[in-house]
Formats: sequence, C-alpha cells, structure tokens
Amino acid sequence: MQAKSPSSYHHGNLRAALLENAEIQLREVGVESLSLRALARGIGVSQTAPYRHFEDKNQLLVALATKGYRELFSALEAAKSAAAENPADQLRGLAHCYINFSSANPELFKLMFGPSLESGEEETELRIVTRATLNLVRSVMQSGIERGDFAQQDVDYLSNAAWSSIYGLAILAIDSPELFERHIEINKQIDFGLNLMLDGLKAPRSS
Repeated sequence: MQAKSPSSYHHGNLRAALLENAEIQLREVGVESLSLRALARGIGVSQTAPYRHFEDKNQLLVALATKGYRELFSALEAAKSAAAENPADQLRGLAHCYINFSSANPELFKLMFGPSLESGEEETELRIVTRATLNLVRSVMQSGIERGDFAQQDVDYLSNAAWSSIYGLAILAIDSPELFERHIEINKQIDFGLNLMLDGLKAPRSS
C-alpha cells in the first residue's frame, strides 16, 4: 500500500496512523528497535511530524500500552458478559480471554506489563485503564464472596493472587511457546490451574 503524503494526514488521524504502524513495528522488530523516525518514514510523513503528537519514544510507548489496555479491557468485559452469572464461570472466561489476548499480541502484552515505560504524571490515563482491568477481576472475586461461593477473604489480596497466576501462565506461553506446542495444551492448562484455584476458594459448607 502506498504511503500517504505528509499533506494527506489531518491532525487527528496522523496520531492514529502512528499508533497503528507502531503496533505493526512492535510485532516485527520489538520495542528496542521502534522509533518515531522509522514510523515517520513508514507512513510517508516528515521526520518531525510525529513530535506534534508524541514528545519522545516513551510517550509513544505509553500511548501504545494504553491502547492495548483498552483493547484488553473491552475483550475482558465481553468475556465476562458472555459467561454465566456464576463468578467461577466468569473467572474462567476472563482467564481464557486474557491468555488469548497475550498469545495473539505477545510484544504488545510485554510492553503493557514490562519495564519499558517510564512513569510520570502524564500517564494518568494508562494508570486508570490498568486499574480498571484489575477491578474487573476484583468485581468477580467480590461477587463470589458475597454470594457465598468463595470463602471470606481479603478481596484485594485474593484478586492479586488470582490474576498473578493467570499472568504467569500468559508469560510462560509467550516466552516458552515450544512447551505448549509439544507437551501442554494451553486451554487445558488454564482450566486445570483455575480448577485448583477455585477448589481452594470454595466457602466451607455448613454441616
């Protein structure tokens, strides 16, 4: 596809085009080789044009991670809505959705959860959407406790424990794909781990 000329990009869609191409480059060359100048060349704008939207590479990465979190959050919300009202089924839906997202977007996922981003006040939107993602899990855990399905526990610690185990499996699948290609069926592993977790979460039955 022929790149647009610098004059063919309006102020609003240049930013969107930069983010779209940044995600493509991220998949192809990784975060270290991603650059604003390369993006400018790739879409046929001047090398200074990206700096109207992003002060530096870090701001670009923050915007890219924020976009990724929005997409992940939207997918998780849909997975929760598609599941039954049962919190255990909702947690299963969230876990499968989360790992499907990480497997389909490994470089973006590592950027979202990795050390590449430098924190700062300008990243408020990123922090908000990150918190919203965890709060979605928290709402499922809280619902399970309120319904009496899960034992009474500190919901914040419970949410962190549940999500960190799912995150760990996602990272393992990204970093050691050969393990899941040859020996382990990923969806079976997700269900196996969740069943163990859910067994431990069950509220004791009164005699």
